[in-house]
Amino acid sequence: MRALALVLVPLILAAPASARLWKPTPQQQVADYLSITHNKNDGAVVIVWMASPLVAPAAKPVMDKHVVLSIVRTRRGPDGAAVWDDVQGVQVSDGAGIALKEVPSDQIPPLLVGMIATSEATLRQSSQGKSKVYWGVYEAGSVNACQRGKLNVTYEGETYNFDTPVPGCTP
Repeated sequence: MRALALVLVPLILAAPASARLWKPTPQQQVADYLSITHNKNDGAVVIVWMASPLVAPAAKPVMDKHVVLSIVRTRRGPDGAAVWDDVQGVQVSDGAGIALKEVPSDQIPPLLVGMIATSEATLRQSSQGKSKVYWGVYEAGSVNACQRGKLNVTYEGETYNFDTPVPGCTP
């Protein structure tokens, strides 16, 4: 029995960690919907859309005018540790396929600059300075988290999409 446990424990720990939430709160449902994790053969891609239902009410007006995305690409290195890859070639469009306009870094609203800096610092600390995160801020155009539509994010030949309205929107 002990030998079986010694074999099963490493297999369980090596499996990708994912589970559905039990009795999720509305805020947990929003966070779950706005995160996409794609476990690929050569690593993983994680995309998070920081949309207005996910933030404090004071930030909602800014978030409704912008689409803020973070994308992480990781893979397992030869030593088993996570390797963080640069993310390039991201394309963002609305449900009609119209590309969203990226906001130049010197024109990003201060609230978003602070939010991104805080997230960056947290991830950098938790990854011992190894993290590489793509942050994209786009003019929302016709994309609104709480109105009918779609956001498409194309990366590495795959188009990930978010149907809207997302959970957590108030009518």
